[in-house]
Amino acid sequence: MKKRLLQSFKVAAILSFTFIPGKEIHAQLSENFDNILTLPGSGWIQQNLSSPAGGLGWFQGNADAFPAFSGAPTSYIGSNYNNVAGAGTISNWLITPNLTLKNGDVITFYTRTSADNMWADRLQVRMSTNGSSSNVGATATSVGDFTTLLLEINPNLQLSVYPMFWTQYTITISGLTAPTSGRIAFRYFVTNGGLDGTNSDYIGIDNFAHTPYVCPALNVAPAALNQAYAGLPFNQSFSQTGGLGATSFAVSAGALPGGLTLLPNGSLSGTPAATGTFNFTITASDASGCTGSQVYNMEVQCNPNGASLNNLPILCSNSGAQTLTQGLPSGGSYSGTGVTGNQFDPSSGTQVLTYSVNDAYGCLQTATSTITVNTAPNVALAPFSTLCFNDPPIVLTGGTPAGGTYSGTSVSGGIFTPNAVGDFTITYSYTDGNNCLSSVSQILRVEVCAGLDTFGNTSISIFPNPSSGLITLDLGTENLKRLQVRNSLGQLAFELDVFSSNTQLPVQLDLSFLTSGVYFLELIGENQMGFSRIVLEK
Repeated sequence: MKKRLLQSFKVAAILSFTFIPGKEIHAQLSENFDNILTLPGSGWIQQNLSSPAGGLGWFQGNADAFPAFSGAPTSYIGSNYNNVAGAGTISNWLITPNLTLKNGDVITFYTRTSADNMWADRLQVRMSTNGSSSNVGATATSVGDFTTLLLEINPNLQLSVYPMFWTQYTITISGLTAPTSGRIAFRYFVTNGGLDGTNSDYIGIDNFAHTPYVCPALNVAPAALNQAYAGLPFNQSFSQTGGLGATSFAVSAGALPGGLTLLPNGSLSGTPAATGTFNFTITASDASGCTGSQVYNMEVQCNPNGASLNNLPILCSNSGAQTLTQGLPSGGSYSGTGVTGNQFDPSSGTQVLTYSVNDAYGCLQTATSTITVNTAPNVALAPFSTLCFNDPPIVLTGGTPAGGTYSGTSVSGGIFTPNAVGDFTITYSYTDGNNCLSSVSQILRVEVCAGLDTFGNTSISIFPNPSSGLITLDLGTENLKRLQVRNSLGQLAFELDVFSSNTQLPVQLDLSFLTSGVYFLELIGENQMGFSRIVLEK
């Protein structure tokens, strides 16, 4: 059977408060338990949920067991094995008044058991953040709202572990998301305790204090913000020094520029939607409710690179007017030498062009760029000599600079074939190393020439000539297969292919549908060809 009278012994005081120079620490709540009868009036709550319940709960300290840590010998609160009847689970609660709790708050108290301890004791310190609630449940094992275990002395109920001399314990509250209303509870919690149990003896608690956390100077950084531009992405991170635990940031006065958002982690980002000066205050709040603020004046300027003029073409001086579309954003205007409206005249040569536009934020944006104009090559072509219809093909020459190409009717691979009578436009084209192309043209005339008015061995007889359109053609008895009439440009104007072998001439031709002018008659037979000039006058 356990002893009912505990002997006194020497008291040793260990540990003490540490004071910070220049800063006075004040406890929000302190209790020395000089008279525990006054506890209920001060908001303290005692509740014994031991099972089976004994006849004794918390009591005034017994100086015969051991004296108080300070004050009168009985100035402490005690509890022992008599919390439970016979043997069972001791669960005796001592709950503080309602407190404002925050991270950094310090809980201190002294506790001990008897020096000749022969039975193991255990003490828990628990916290509820549910306001003034004192709910600890209804059984010896329940904890109700006091779910947070702050400290447990001798959790495994071992002998000689619970201090046998007054020992101070210090608890610093942490893990709260914000200051909150709640209570602290001492729970004398011993299983298989009681007079007939193998555990539980006698504990005392003295000099309890709850010291609120004192907010330090909390400084928000940076002192100045990054430069912001309308229409450009903006990023800024805020930080703080001096705060305890996680810190959140918010705009506490003024307003951010439209388009920007501040996240609680201090990240300010977005795209400013307008220019101007914006005044606002950023406040940092730590998990203990401490705050610090910084006032900012944020100037949102016009985007310095809000316009572009890129990818201008490389032109030749003879390229002709070019439509300018390269300026961005669209809707602006172009200026510079050689510019009219949105047209550029390459004959003005290489120039610096400017593009100007008012952006969506009312800012005038400009961009400049050089448009390169290469001088087109100077091309020449010597006049051609007149050819006769029956001349052989000729190689075209006379174009400078050398290395160009010839083109035109009856031209192929630089060779002209005089297969028709008339004026032929011959073009010489040359492309230089800058891919600039220049061309020049000359007329090459092909005539019937003297001595051509014969068909085989027969002279061509055409009358009347000049004519108003009705002519007579007489070739004697030669075999004629086809007859063609071409204008002075060599274009086919009339063709007759109805003659059979041994056709007798003369033949009547009606060319009155043709306009006035000089025409050339081609006569084609089996092995002969003849040409003659016809003049029509209306």
